[in-house]
Amino acid sequence: MLRNVFSLLICSAVCWVCEGEVWEKDMSEEIYIEASHEGFEGVELSCGRKSMVVEVKMEEDFDGVIYTRGSFMTKSKSCFLDADGGKDHKLRIPLDQCGVKEDSEGFHTQVLVIQHDDWLIFPGDHAFTLQCKDVDGVSIARIGLSDPDPSSTGKELPKHKKSTLESKTGTVVFTPDDIRPRKKKNKKNVKTEL
Repeated sequence: MLRNVFSLLICSAVCWVCEGEVWEKDMSEEIYIEASHEGFEGVELSCGRKSMVVEVKMEEDFDGVIYTRGSFMTKSKSCFLDADGGKDHKLRIPLDQCGVKEDSEGFHTQVLVIQHDDWLIFPGDHAFTLQCKDVDGVSIARIGLSDPDPSSTGKELPKHKKSTLESKTGTVVFTPDDIRPRKKKNKKNVKTEL
């Protein structure tokens, strides 16, 4: 809500200052929106033979959009979700749609963007690289932190920021604790089951 009000104020101020002028400037060198590690509880990827299912659990009520990179303008139902609130959101992505490509390792790969505003990417938005592969009947699921900035397409995150998890069960869950540098566990707060 606060982000929407802030966006409206910025747009109003720009319109008032410009008074009909067209504001054209490439801001990609001046503004960089990097991968965020706050605001989500977890992202679960489940790989199937014909689709990948991604479930996003947010920390707070979410009223933004979730989409595969390159699908924002088309808003295809399989590739785009306009959330109307709630913390849990699910998207089933067909492996032959939504810009899913096979990479050099044989993984079906696509980037999922979680954008809090319906139109603009801001700091605090998220992106995850989703990867699925079947090897001799074993389903491999891989998920990693990615950059939500559209200008980052095709660029890898620096190694010190890159966080990737893999599972050979077909399902993997990525949480904020999986982000580099990994948080050290406090030995005083270790829970033990009785």
